[in-house]
Amino acid sequence: MAQEQTTGAGLTKELVALRQENEHLKLMSARMEQAEKEYARFFGQSLELLCVAGLDGYFKRMNPPWATQLGRSLEELAVRPFLDFIHPDDQQATLAQMDALSKGSETILFENRYRHKNGSYRWLRWNARLVPESQRIFASARDVTGQKRLEREILEIADQEKDRLGRELHDGMCQTLAGIAALSSTLAIRLDRDSDSAASADAREISILLNEAIVETRNLAHSLGPLALHAVGLEALLQTLALNINDRFSVSCTLACDWPIGRLHHDAEAHLYRIAQEAVNNAMVHGCAQRIEISLGIKGEKGLLCIRDDGVGVSEEAGAADGVGMHTMAYRSRIIGGSLAVRRRSLRGTVVSCVFPIPGTHHRDEDPDHEHDDS
Repeated sequence: MAQEQTTGAGLTKELVALRQENEHLKLMSARMEQAEKEYARFFGQSLELLCVAGLDGYFKRMNPPWATQLGRSLEELAVRPFLDFIHPDDQQATLAQMDALSKGSETILFENRYRHKNGSYRWLRWNARLVPESQRIFASARDVTGQKRLEREILEIADQEKDRLGRELHDGMCQTLAGIAALSSTLAIRLDRDSDSAASADAREISILLNEAIVETRNLAHSLGPLALHAVGLEALLQTLALNINDRFSVSCTLACDWPIGRLHHDAEAHLYRIAQEAVNNAMVHGCAQRIEISLGIKGEKGLLCIRDDGVGVSEEAGAADGVGMHTMAYRSRIIGGSLAVRRRSLRGTVVSCVFPIPGTHHRDEDPDHEHDDS
């Protein structure tokens, strides 16, 4: 009898334990269901593009704005690798970001282009983080296509203003100064006839100074707007830039050019010239360089513009190159489908390199190969 009571008590305890465990499971299930609802509500209400992706290259979950932004259903986006929707020129960089995420890095402000169903591309700016426990990437993206368009328009307007000022200096101020210089020379001759040697010498000195001002104004006009770019091309303009730096600032500036390709599209040439101009200016103003080397050539199947200097060198601290000029150079390189790298040389100085595509080459499966000779 006692044994039966003991057995009954044991069963009762087990039933109580099972009932408690069942209640606990129900509670956990309810909490998970509530969390899922809140998760879905957050995904559904956010204006940002939110997604969960796997390291296998597929989207696992996306919120409704994706369909609006890309003109594709969420199902269509989920059944294909997301690399299929990314611009070919951005695929390698995207894979590099995925690799970095898999190793524990955090992606901040990475940008790439996704193809809309109508064939156009949308620029997306990403923030992403890997959750190691699930091996899933949680990310948010913002459509910055409009911002990119505005940035490009502002850059084009700034370039147009520089070109306009350059033309006005070249066609206006230079001509006016040339006229005054001619009058000064004539005045000096007349004063010689009148035997006023002192006044004649002053007139000649004025004429000399005016001619020097003409040269400086013409150089300034060329620096503001590469007036002859369409006529002579990038190589000749870079050579002129180097000569002007030598003459005006007493800084050694040379150009090494191995460029058998010929002319690029005039927009690409203009942006490359502006990149070189900004890098050279930074080397003199901020780097206090005494020697600057500009090189233009081909590396692999891409073009390479490189500017080296022997200045103080860019700071190794993150964000040291976050000036407007650096951002503008990077943006110009992206406009022409290239990439910009700025780094400190091992001994002294800075290297600015821009790798850019050459028309007619189609191998996009390699990393941008920036110049690595930093000696």
